Amino acid sequence: SPSQFATRTYTGAERVQCMLCAMTLPPISSEQETMVSRSWRPRTRLWRVARSLRFCVAVICSTFGAPLVAGDMMADSPVTFPEKGALPSKHPPDVRVKSEPTEKGYFIFESPCRSVAQIDLIQSEMPPGKFTSPQADWTHLLRTQKILRDGGELRIVAIGDSIVNDTMRSGWVAKLAEAYPKAAITTTVYVRGGGGCQHYREESRLQKNVIPRQPHLVFIGGISQKGVEDIRAVIEQLRAAIPDVEFLLATGTFGRSDPRDVESLAKAKHSGTGEYGNSLKQLAAETGCAYLDMTSPWAEYIRSSGLHPHLFYRDRVHANTFGEQILCKILMGFFTTE
Repeated sequence: SPSQFATRTYTGAERVQCMLCAMTLPPISSEQETMVSRSWRPRTRLWRVARSLRFCVAVICSTFGAPLVAGDMMADSPVTFPEKGALPSKHPPDVRVKSEPTEKGYFIFESPCRSVAQIDLIQSEMPPGKFTSPQADWTHLLRTQKILRDGGELRIVAIGDSIVNDTMRSGWVAKLAEAYPKAAITTTVYVRGGGGCQHYREESRLQKNVIPRQPHLVFIGGISQKGVEDIRAVIEQLRAAIPDVEFLLATGTFGRSDPRDVESLAKAKHSGTGEYGNSLKQLAAETGCAYLDMTSPWAEYIRSSGLHPHLFYRDRVHANTFGEQILCKILMGFFTTE
């Protein structure tokens, strides 16, 4: 504590250790300061110097891609998020899309809600980064691949949570249509906050809101899946009604897990780099679905940027427009590789 720091003798090495410790603790209070005699004030000032150095260390850690506190992005965050809501968007979606009434807490709307021109503008402004493009799993997307290449109507439905909402708001479907101009792509997004297949499998939601659309491709993703067995149940329900429907199962991105901390990220319940990714990949193999690890390229992009992850966030969980475009780039990398 500050009082302990000020009332004993320290070696030079111990003083450095105390300064580093002080960076992770609250500042000295006025009550604690009155406990310290004037003869010990130089050490109290040293405590204050240590506190003031925290920001400098945070900047250094961010520069080298290392979190100040493992797994805690807020510990060295250069961004101040509002207590409620999110930071305003520099580029609100420029395409008006139609939404449909549905039950409370759920949302159904069309995509894309961004034009190619706006997407290109955002991508030209976003911090540069690199990632290894995921290989397309065309083995289980043969009909989707044929429509994209040869033409025809391609109906896509994306279901999940707010992360799926952000993924679709990136406008990646507009870029997909640009890459495959012969295809007539229509996309519906069906999401709820914290929504996973544990919700969509219940109360005939698929029968009411997905099956009537007769999708060719269903995208399932996000960070809110309770377990792969719920995803299996959704696959089975949809295939019972639409036998030739294809699926792309994706792991999660964003959320509160720090992409700079490999060990912490692997422990996240939605991560493609840990147990969930292995389980989802196994489910995809068992059910004949395509699999996409979005976690790895997302984390790789942010780490390669050399910036704090929160510069890609609009609040403590969700992507801002730059973060959304990382997801757009990942999906386009998947769909445009042979």
